[in-house]
Amino acid sequence: MKIKKKKEKKQKKEKKVQVVDLSIIEKFYDEIKNIEYGWYDKKGKLHTNIKDQDFGKNYKMQKTKDIMEHKYAICWEMCELEREFCKKNKIKCQTIFVYEKDNPNYPCHTFLVFQSNNKWYWLEGSWEKEKGIHEYKSLYEIINYIRNNFSDFSKKYKKDKLKFYRYKKPLKRYGCNGYYRHCMLGKKI
Repeated sequence: MKIKKKKEKKQKKEKKVQVVDLSIIEKFYDEIKNIEYGWYDKKGKLHTNIKDQDFGKNYKMQKTKDIMEHKYAICWEMCELEREFCKKNKIKCQTIFVYEKDNPNYPCHTFLVFQSNNKWYWLEGSWEKEKGIHEYKSLYEIINYIRNNFSDFSKKYKKDKLKFYRYKKPLKRYGCNGYYRHCMLGKKI
């Protein structure tokens, strides 16, 4: 008689916990913290106010190398600069787009998050009062913080109208409408 061996159950793969050397994030933040809020139109003119009527028609995303040279960017561009840094340093990250649905001005913000050692970090380079590296217990804690403080973008916002999307790197340098469409094709959070 042959002895039957029981098949071992396949064990679930344990997720590898990403551990990021936060000192490289801090060094990067020191390089970008003085980038001011502003955007360049299709003709190369600098605008320091996004409420400008020209934004929707004339905005075109800068190349990341131009951001470091000009020292002006909006949150969309800062996210791409931060994403590029993370990729170069093999840091898994996510970019998140939030906007207020049903508001004709479509106020929005984008930000980058990453996980390290079971904590979540929000790297903020454009929201003036929130600039810095923020540590949280979860992604949803970050989202709730932003949900509760979105008044910096829309004074009379409604929390239940804020929509969050995890989006991928844009394939090209979009204008305003193309960028919104791109982000809303991402995964809703």
